[in-house]
Amino acid sequence: MKKVILAVIIFNFIFFGFNSLVIAKEKSIPFKQFVQAAFHTQVVLSEKERSLKNVEEMLSNYFTKEFISQFNMENLVKTKNGYQTFGSDFPLYYIPFFSYDERTKVKKIGRKVYVYENMAKKDAGPVVYKNDYQGVRITNINGKWKIDEILYSVPDSILQPSSVPKKKTSNTIKSNSLNTKNNSNASFFLQPLTALIMSGNIGPFLSVMLR
Repeated sequence: MKKVILAVIIFNFIFFGFNSLVIAKEKSIPFKQFVQAAFHTQVVLSEKERSLKNVEEMLSNYFTKEFISQFNMENLVKTKNGYQTFGSDFPLYYIPFFSYDERTKVKKIGRKVYVYENMAKKDAGPVVYKNDYQGVRITNINGKWKIDEILYSVPDSILQPSSVPKKKTSNTIKSNSLNTKNNSNASFFLQPLTALIMSGNIGPFLSVMLR
């Protein structure tokens, strides 16, 4: 009976440990989606009055403290029952009206990510763009991605293709809760055991463990 219990424990550790690694790897948010969610948060601030604490909590999921301070100073208006934003033809510290499709580009340089788009053909609406390319900069701060700057003119160094070929990487933001070091250690231990399970040759392994 003890041997059966031990076998079940070993199997569960391998199976669920392997699955947890897969799930952790899938917890990724595309940069475009992240920026789009941040823009939506800015927009909804105009829908109703909110407390200053509530406004800052909403923005803190996407922006740095310094950026939030600048955004609030420029756009937040004190009302009878709290704070609220109002429309403007050229709103400062707002994310540009990206298409969030193939026209919206993503470029990662070191610990910074740039999301940008050519806005030259988007002057028909109430917002007028003074430069062709507009963008945002996302910075990795203590393992968390935060928008820290709106680029009203994207530098040529960002627009130009990289001269040095880089390994193919996914333009995603890893979950802030993912512990990379622990997952690496777990993966090192689980890979051979998982392979053993998949091959169906776990019998000899268990017989050795249960002696």
